[in-house]
Amino acid sequence: MKKITEIEKELVGEGSTLTLREQLLGRLSDEDLFSKKREISVMTRMSTDIVEILDALVELEIFKSRSEAVSAFVEQAISSRLKIFEEIKGQAQDIRQLRDTAKKHAYGVFQEESS
Repeated sequence: MKKITEIEKELVGEGSTLTLREQLLGRLSDEDLFSKKREISVMTRMSTDIVEILDALVELEIFKSRSEAVSAFVEQAISSRLKIFEEIKGQAQDIRQLRDTAKKHAYGVFQEESS
């Protein structure tokens, strides 16, 4: 049975400095991937097929946990389209501000009517 490092060398290539994890994520270094501390926990439900893949990645010690694997893939997906997600984030902020203004106006109307 082959060891993980032998498999990684076959998949990545002898001259490459990228690990299997980095190959999976399309990244050059773990520093880029985990440069910010992960502080917020997010619960999610996933299909059995996806969880089995995550478990395999953990079993192979590519990731330390399911959580780390999911976080890495989400970060990669978003960072690969960062410009559009930054635009979406800005639009969501604009919507929040408009909603807050509308609530204040509505509250003011009800305050006037009850006077």
